[in-house]
Amino acid sequence: MIPEAYQSIHQLEQNHWWYIGARAVYRTLLKIGLGPPDGQKKMLEVGVGTGGNLELLAKYGPTGGIDFSPLALERISEPPQLGLCQASAEALPFLSGTFDGVALLGLIEHLDDDVKALAEARLVCRPGGTVILLTSAFQSLWSHHDEANQHRRRYRRKELSERIVVAGLEPLRLTYMNFFTFLPVFLVRWWQCRRPREPEYDMGNPPAIINTLLKIVMSFEAWMVRYFPLPIGVNLVAVCRPKGDVGE
Repeated sequence: MIPEAYQSIHQLEQNHWWYIGARAVYRTLLKIGLGPPDGQKKMLEVGVGTGGNLELLAKYGPTGGIDFSPLALERISEPPQLGLCQASAEALPFLSGTFDGVALLGLIEHLDDDVKALAEARLVCRPGGTVILLTSAFQSLWSHHDEANQHRRRYRRKELSERIVVAGLEPLRLTYMNFFTFLPVFLVRWWQCRRPREPEYDMGNPPAIINTLLKIVMSFEAWMVRYFPLPIGVNLVAVCRPKGDVGE
């Protein structure tokens, strides 16, 4: 990810509708997999970025985070209870079955070996634990924004499902996210692709009234995801369980 992207994310993730909406969906996924937060679970975020999800995960219990980029880690002013470390998602430095919950949020689309990262998450997740993930959907939405984020790919639901299963995980809920914003995003990206430009992280602050409206829309999506999968969207999210015992 280009350095400017980390700075933009750090500034946006506390109030921008996308980040607030994504966290609402993450809460739904965590409740599906782990139930209500009880402060007793051990949690890990793989690809912690600038730390915007750590507070949410910490409601479930002691939390740690890893990221490959020191530029991301140095922007986290309050390390989580279990600390932070620089490491690769494809080679996690933890024992099998260490964590009750593992989160890979906006991560696997960056990696050369996405299945390996998912398999590593399965390995460090205890039997009966939960792995949640978010990634980018539909290659047709590819743009300079993906290039600025150094994405390798975007996924369809079937493609992601196949990778999840190969990694030894069982999806409990696999759904698109940002259903209501899909059409405007598609039109904007289609228009941008007709006007080639340099890689650029272009997620800025919208006007306050639009930001508020989209927060409400995303809260509704988070409720919908609890009960049924959405048919299309800008992103994909999943909540998974390890298949069988760790180490089989």
